[in-house]
Amino acid sequence: MSDPVDPTTVLRERFGLAEFRRSQRAAIDAVLQGRDVLITMPTGSGKSLVYQLPALCLEGMVLVVSPLIALMKDQEDALRRQGIAAFCVNSAIDGKERKRRLQAAVRGEVDILFITPERFRSPLFQELEAKLPIARLAVDEAHCISQWGHDFRPDYWKLGEYRRRIGSPPTVALTATATPRVAEDICKALELSDPLILREGIERPNLFLASTPIDLAEEKLPLLARRIGEMDGPGIVYSALIRDLEELHSELRRRGLSSLVYHGKLSPEERRRMQDRFMQSEREVVLATNAFGMGVDKADIRFVMHAQVPRTLEQWTQEVGRAGRDGEPSWCEVLYFQEDLAIQQNFVDWANPTREYLFGVYETLRGWGERIQGKDLGDLRDELLVKNRSDNRVSICLKWLEVLGVTSGSFDTHDLGLARDLEPDELPPFVGSDEKKRTDLEGLLGMARFAGGEDTCRRVSLARHFGLDEPPGECGACDHCTNGDAWRAERFTPRERTPQEPKEREPFERGDWVRVDGRHMGQIVRVDGEGDRVRLVVESASDMRRRTINPRKKRVERL
Repeated sequence: MSDPVDPTTVLRERFGLAEFRRSQRAAIDAVLQGRDVLITMPTGSGKSLVYQLPALCLEGMVLVVSPLIALMKDQEDALRRQGIAAFCVNSAIDGKERKRRLQAAVRGEVDILFITPERFRSPLFQELEAKLPIARLAVDEAHCISQWGHDFRPDYWKLGEYRRRIGSPPTVALTATATPRVAEDICKALELSDPLILREGIERPNLFLASTPIDLAEEKLPLLARRIGEMDGPGIVYSALIRDLEELHSELRRRGLSSLVYHGKLSPEERRRMQDRFMQSEREVVLATNAFGMGVDKADIRFVMHAQVPRTLEQWTQEVGRAGRDGEPSWCEVLYFQEDLAIQQNFVDWANPTREYLFGVYETLRGWGERIQGKDLGDLRDELLVKNRSDNRVSICLKWLEVLGVTSGSFDTHDLGLARDLEPDELPPFVGSDEKKRTDLEGLLGMARFAGGEDTCRRVSLARHFGLDEPPGECGACDHCTNGDAWRAERFTPRERTPQEPKEREPFERGDWVRVDGRHMGQIVRVDGEGDRVRLVVESASDMRRRTINPRKKRVERL
């Protein structure tokens, strides 16, 4: 048997770090000893090291379950630059390469293998999983397992079963946000045995935490524009509504302040371009929905603003944790406008389909029979009278049917079909339950109380919410304990304003109204490609259907 490897030596020689942070050493020691671990640490505080370092000390490999393909690729690239044998296996990689990587892992040539939870349902993975030399299992973003977590995902729900299938290896579950209830649920769902539980809160003194009440909707744009103008450096402004992002983008441009816009209506190519510009810039501001940020590892983000209250304190904590990872002063502020709570209430409704609704989706698919191959998600939403595109109930129901093995294929690949019947008693009891929806609404209420002017240190409020030890005395870095204007003025220089040159207009842009072939009128919701390869996604005014138009083959007139 080889001599044990000293973690401190590995930390210094392989990761170039002099010492461990906070709970890292205790967690790593427990992982090396073969103990199950649940650790919550703030975003950007080094959770990944808890499984990365043991992977270099143990015989065999660490299998890492992560929900984000983009994050996997970034981690794989960073580890391979350090000489660590890391691979990711996901749907973004072609089948031949996926097989090659899995076979390399079977041969013992891989230290860390990243997969999504969906990979456990892959026939190839099931064929090879018993041969994988798995020394430890790591579950990233572990709050996704819990029915009470703010970002519950059906595929995570089966990880306890999947863990048993690979021999129940010692497991480390990692998340930035977990209340005591969520932490208990994670341990139960993963079937962790006497786990070491290490829980930390936001204790980074460089983050200033603030909330500003707004009496009138018209106050928002000027305040956001003023804040952005006061602070130089990269920043993120989150909004729940795309139209608000676009209005702010126009207002900033009018004031000579440049910004990027990122949301789900952009094409994948446009989103990738925006993210790359932000990552490479020292000054860019990105205006985004909450789709932006997961997997964005940028150390010098100087501020994170929220134009509306997020749905939960967990979500807010995770998003502001993206600021100031370099240890320098960073500003984190949420604007509290009471009428915005109605927006989030709608999102709660749309995230909680009833059991009856789910069976309605199933019955609709069954009623289509062989016609299902010619249908798409829009057809299903139309059939179920879904009017608002933010209503996510149909997609959630489809995911449950997929996870349960009731459906195979997908609308995207045009091979969706029913694999078997759905039995009423096979749904988890919390799916469509009143308790789940009530808990989500209580989470929104907790966020409203936090943002609406609690007369308490922000860090004390967070510690109470997450069931952690309260910090002693005033923190000196929140709007309850010190003057935010003075704190900001002392640490930031104003952003340089640049005159905006008139921009040459593209032939077609998102938002344009057009007439196709002289008859069909609609609005461009997306522009894909460039030059001769440009394609327009047009939402028809007559039936609200989206169609992809090649302007080289169809006559398209801008109205």
